[in-house]
Amino acid sequence: MSIKPYGVAVTDAIASGELARLKEAQAAAEAHVAEYGDIPTLLALLKVEIAKLERRG
Repeated sequence: MSIKPYGVAVTDAIASGELARLKEAQAAAEAHVAEYGDIPTLLALLKVEIAKLERRG
C-alpha cells in the first residue's frame, strides 16, 4: 500500500495501530517534506502576502 501524506491517511495509519502502516506513513510524510518543504509555513506566508495585496486594493 502506498500512503499519500495527507491528514486522513496519516490519522488512519495512527488509528490502525499497525507498525508497518505507521512506518509507511512516516516515510511518506518525510519524503513529502524533503521534496516540498514545510507547506503549512509556506501557506502562512502566502496568506500574509495576499492580505497585503488586498489591503492595497
